[in-house]
Amino acid sequence: MARQRSSGITSLAFNQDQGCFTCCLTSGLRVYNVDPLVEKTHYSKEELGEVSLCEMIFRTNWLLVVKARRPCSLFLLDDKQRRFIAEVQFKSPIRALRARRDKVAVVLPSSIQVLALPMLSRVALLRTPNNTRPLCAIATDPAATPILIAPAHRKGSLQILDVSRSVKGAQSSSPAVINCHNNELVCVSVSPNAVKLATASARGTLVRVWDAHTRQLLHELRRGSDYADVYCINFNQSGTLICCVSDKGTLHVWSARGQYPHLASACAHPDTRALCALLSDTSAVVVCEDGTFHKFKFSGEGTCHRSDFDYFLQVGDDDEFTQ
Repeated sequence: MARQRSSGITSLAFNQDQGCFTCCLTSGLRVYNVDPLVEKTHYSKEELGEVSLCEMIFRTNWLLVVKARRPCSLFLLDDKQRRFIAEVQFKSPIRALRARRDKVAVVLPSSIQVLALPMLSRVALLRTPNNTRPLCAIATDPAATPILIAPAHRKGSLQILDVSRSVKGAQSSSPAVINCHNNELVCVSVSPNAVKLATASARGTLVRVWDAHTRQLLHELRRGSDYADVYCINFNQSGTLICCVSDKGTLHVWSARGQYPHLASACAHPDTRALCALLSDTSAVVVCEDGTFHKFKFSGEGTCHRSDFDYFLQVGDDDEFTQ
């Protein structure tokens, strides 16, 4: 999620286990632990400049960074050494990043290049349509098939690529395609274990869940009856729960098995873009571009309440940083 706000935030991103998140700023970069909310590290504008994108590799020292003044370059930053250890340049600006422990998917205007870590050598290539949102998701469980999903050239369709099946010259086998919606895709997600996919279209009233292997529709989750811009869809680590947030300012949580019942909803983030994540079977968090942090507790009976609230940009301002 990358869009500059008055808070100075240019983008936010959860790491792969959803236990940390990065905050890119016009004034540098910050990395936070989620539970408890603690600033783990930060970089000033003098050290990094304005940072537009950052992807943290699980809980390692590796941070993948794109600077605003060098939008075509991807840097691998070692936070322990506080220096760059690799760099790769592209012919066009980087629009989004999605990583797992051994690979990173780099979203460009008309393609997605998959690079091996830490050398940043290309192992797969996926062609994508122009003039669409920079959507991409990759299965993050190291034991799972590293499938990559992104919009296909037909409106509302999704392509699925096994990025481990690359051939000489980094040209990949043909992706599978699912016709998901009649309208343009605005949000996609894949469960960490590569078993399920989730999609939302520009209409925003439904989140559709798919079997990643059979490519069959498993369920339609009703978000609401009004059109909405879905900002984020996320599975928990086991793929048994799914959450989403949209411009309606409400967090929704569903079970992702059986009849897929709606478990919870709560007002979370009015008037600002946001990301959501699931910490456990009973808790979720929402981080927003206005710098606010919201933690929710929910139950299978449908109860949901906000258990914690903070301004994460103020966390660590006393210089007592957790490294």
